[in-house]
Amino acid sequence: MKQHVLVIDEGTTGTRALIFNRNFEIVSQSYEEFTQYTPGEDRVEHDAEEIYDKTIVMCKNALKDAGLGAGDIAAIGITNQRATSVVWDKNTGKPLYRAIVWQDSRTGDKCREINESEWGEKARKATGWTVAPVYSSLMLNWMIENVPEIKAAIEKGTALFGTIDTWLIWKLTGGGVHATSYSNASVMGSYHLFEKDWYKDFLDYLGVPVSIYPEVREDSGDFGETLPEIFGAPIRITAAIADQHSALYAQGCRSAGEAKCTNGTGTFLDINIGETCFTKEGGINTVIAWCIGGKTMYAVEGYVSVTGSAIQWLRDGLEIIQSAPETEAIASSVPDTNGVYFVPALTGLGAPFWDPFARGLIIGITRGTTRAHVVRAALEAIALRTKDITDTVAAQTGIVMQGVKIDGGASKNNLLAQMFADFIGCTVERPSSVEATSLGAAQMAGLAVGLWKESDFEGAVVNDSVFTPKMDASKRDEIYASWKNAVERSKNWLK
Repeated sequence: MKQHVLVIDEGTTGTRALIFNRNFEIVSQSYEEFTQYTPGEDRVEHDAEEIYDKTIVMCKNALKDAGLGAGDIAAIGITNQRATSVVWDKNTGKPLYRAIVWQDSRTGDKCREINESEWGEKARKATGWTVAPVYSSLMLNWMIENVPEIKAAIEKGTALFGTIDTWLIWKLTGGGVHATSYSNASVMGSYHLFEKDWYKDFLDYLGVPVSIYPEVREDSGDFGETLPEIFGAPIRITAAIADQHSALYAQGCRSAGEAKCTNGTGTFLDINIGETCFTKEGGINTVIAWCIGGKTMYAVEGYVSVTGSAIQWLRDGLEIIQSAPETEAIASSVPDTNGVYFVPALTGLGAPFWDPFARGLIIGITRGTTRAHVVRAALEAIALRTKDITDTVAAQTGIVMQGVKIDGGASKNNLLAQMFADFIGCTVERPSSVEATSLGAAQMAGLAVGLWKESDFEGAVVNDSVFTPKMDASKRDEIYASWKNAVERSKNWLK
């Protein structure tokens, strides 16, 4: 039996290919960032062709570094940034517009219009999501109204739509498979959670044809096989799972009540709620965690769209750091932020506020403020925004965090991990490998080809460190009260 799984981990800022062996160890990996296009203050776009081209290069690099060929790979698993929308022509295979990224907020006015109508509540109850710019259906509505090539292709019947997983699968299979997974479908703002089908009534209201949408398949299952000429031999694609859901699975949160927090470009808190779907009022979302073997699991989620990318902004925009890892030492050089608060609403505020018109804010600056205070405030903001979500989860579901498992690149930062424990007020567990997103996709792919059984995953993730709260509760309350004031000042800035 073939002993390795190739994972394509398509993030928001870069492409990573990893090869896992039967013992869940990473044999090799290759990574490269891709271009972030920001043609307007409210816009974030990607070049889908660049993403595909870099995906192939990264996969070939990982295979070469591992000394393996296509014939050694049991399956490919794909995990991806969610909701980012691509429309392409099925005849030419070319995108008809840049991919609109999940962080983009150009549809903010449309969201406000919908939320003030009867469709706001109807869509939230059906899709599990407050109507927000992250809705792929709203991105499609914008494209149809603003990109003549897309409208024309739809009228000719040559347009296809998908999120990044769908785009990669279609390209890798030479146009043979146009499909997405349940986890990805559930975060598009296009899927009816209770009817388990595309939400045609809402899409009709938006003027978006269901005909361009992909088929929905189980997260661990058949997504075709790659063209032989890509890697030298065909490889089966047997998993396509949205990144946050993949991390939830890999972290062992496969039963109701278990939670993980992924810290990458954004920060995502997901809590498994079991096999019963429900939607709650308030600022948290309901998603399909995954569907395997006819069994569907659900989760509630809150996310902050800009956290790790705020650190990236400190590097590339403000230019006060040279790399993300150095933030721990810089921030630790001061005992606190000296009253500085950094609200990372660079593209608006996500859960639980859902305000696309909010903008980033640094407040509390005095003559005594240093670079270290600003950097520490940026890290602290990640933990404080997560507390915004955990407090909402507690209010809406009665679930109070007793412990949470963290992963993602930013989780390597010990100071940030301690901040999570202090502000959320619970035990924080960090695995020895923070690549949980990739591991989940590997496990899903391996399940489908019989490389593993689910029972084999027990103990696959080993903790590196455990962090417990150290901050006095009164101090936490004082900081959080000031934080909430800062957030209020950032709201509705563009209006």
